[in-house]
Amino acid sequence: MIAMAQHSRFKIAALAVLVLLLTTVAPAAEQKSVEALKAEAEKAGGGHQARLYAELAQQLVETADQQFTDGQVEAAQASVQDVLKYAALARDISIKTRGKMKETEIHLRNAERRLDAVRRTLSVDDRPPLEDAGKKLERFRQELLNAMFADPKKEKKP
Repeated sequence: MIAMAQHSRFKIAALAVLVLLLTTVAPAAEQKSVEALKAEAEKAGGGHQARLYAELAQQLVETADQQFTDGQVEAAQASVQDVLKYAALARDISIKTRGKMKETEIHLRNAERRLDAVRRTLSVDDRPPLEDAGKKLERFRQELLNAMFADPKKEKKP
């Protein structure tokens, strides 16, 4: 009877460890690396490319956050500039092709919110560039939304 109880405890402990491993490893496996996203986005076209660039911008915010945490302020500021670069590409491509506009806007919104959260954790001296970047991301999103909900252009008859 004691052996059965120990066996049950072992099963429960093993199951708990397995669940813990799956919950920590699975999200990391789902996210593509920054380099992989760059390569995939460069090869893609149309709305899919816009969405990938927006996803890349969102992921670069996380990279910048980690760099700020590690004390690499210059590298983090460079990552924030990359966020703006890829967000602008995503906006431009999405508006031009009129593809994946909703998904692109969602990724840009998430990047903007996360960037604002990162900004709040920084010292006062490091905040202004992130405030400017946040305003630019907001403007990019607004331009996307304006394009999404704009009336279709009507052809003029002579």
